[in-house]
Amino acid sequence: MSRNEVKKFPKVSFLMLNWNGINFTKKCILSLIKTKYPNFEIVVVDNGSDNNEANLLEKEFKNVIRVVKSRVNVGYAAGMNLAIKHSTGDYIMVLNNDMEFSKNWLYPLIDVLKNNSNVGAVQPKIKDIKRKNYLEAGGAAGGFMDFLGYPFARGRIFSTVEKDYGQYDEPVRVSWAGVFLIKKEVLKKVGLFNEIYFNYDEDRDMCYRLYGKGYLVLNIPSSVVYHFGGAVLKRNMSKKLFFHHRNNLIFLIINERVLYLLLVLPLRIFMDILSIFYYTFTGDPHIAVSVVKAYGSLITLTGKIYASRKATQKKIDRKYLSLMPVYKGSIVLQYFITRKRTFHEIISDKNFYNFTPKI
Repeated sequence: MSRNEVKKFPKVSFLMLNWNGINFTKKCILSLIKTKYPNFEIVVVDNGSDNNEANLLEKEFKNVIRVVKSRVNVGYAAGMNLAIKHSTGDYIMVLNNDMEFSKNWLYPLIDVLKNNSNVGAVQPKIKDIKRKNYLEAGGAAGGFMDFLGYPFARGRIFSTVEKDYGQYDEPVRVSWAGVFLIKKEVLKKVGLFNEIYFNYDEDRDMCYRLYGKGYLVLNIPSSVVYHFGGAVLKRNMSKKLFFHHRNNLIFLIINERVLYLLLVLPLRIFMDILSIFYYTFTGDPHIAVSVVKAYGSLITLTGKIYASRKATQKKIDRKYLSLMPVYKGSIVLQYFITRKRTFHEIISDKNFYNFTPKI
C-alpha cells in the first residue's frame, strides 16, 4: 500500500503504560504490531520502572514504538495523559500492557466511530487471555453501575465471571469502558483523565463526562481482545481494594448531584463498614485495614476533590445523562441476597442498554 493510500485511513495511536512489567509489555507489542490496519503508532509510557526497562524497550523495538519516560510512577491516569500528549493520531486507543489482539480487532471499532457522530467512545469485548472461552473479569462485554455507584459488567458480577457462548454479542450502550477507542477531537472536548484517581475509576469518570457532553459509550462485541487482568496489582490485593473503595467514592462526589450524595453517601459508608467486618472475619484483616486507609486518604484529598468537582460540574449537561445506563436497583442486594449471578438474571429489559449503531 502506497503512502498516499495509507493516509486515507485515520491514524490510530495505541497507548499503554509499563511499570515493572516488561515481559507483559513485550508480548503486548508483538501482538499489537500484527494488527491488520495500515496507519497506527504505538506509544509506551514507562512509569518509573526499575532495571532500565524503558531503555530495554526502546532498544528492542527501535522504530516500532515511541517510549516516553517518567522518572517516577505517576499512576495510570497521569501516565496515560502523558501518552496522549505525545500521540499524533486522529484516534486514541487506550490499552493495558497485558493484552493480546487478533489481526482484525480494530476495524469494527473504527467503523462505528466513523459512522456515528453521537458515539464518543467504543470498547471491544474483552476475554480472558488464560481461559479464552471466558469473559475477562474487568471490562467483559461492557461496564455498568448501579444507583449506589457500584460497578459491574455484562458478563461479570463481583467474582462471578461468565463463559462466553455468544450471549452478549449485540452492541450496547455502557456506563464505562476500561479500554476504548476515542477520537482526539472528542477527547479535547471532554478533557483528559482526572489524575486525582491515580489508579482505577479514571475511565469511568471520563465516560461520565462523555455522556455529560451528549456522547454515547458503546461496547462492540464484534471486536475481541484478550486481557490477562490485574497483572500489575494482582500481587497486592489490599492496595487494589484501597483504590477501589477510595476512588469509587471520589467518582460519586465529583460527578453526582448534591441531593443524590445526601441519599447515597450514608448508605455507601454503612456498606463499607459492613465490608470491614466481612474482610476481618473471613481472614483478610489487611484488606479491612485498606478500607479504613481509603477513608483516611479521602479526607486528606478533600480540597482537591472539591476543586475537581467544581471544574467537572461545569463540563456536564445533565439533560444528556439519561442516555447513560444506570441500574436503578442494588447489585449488592441482587448478588448476595437474591443470589443472582449473571447479568441477564439481573437485567432482562433490553431497553436499558439498547443501541444499534451504523456500521
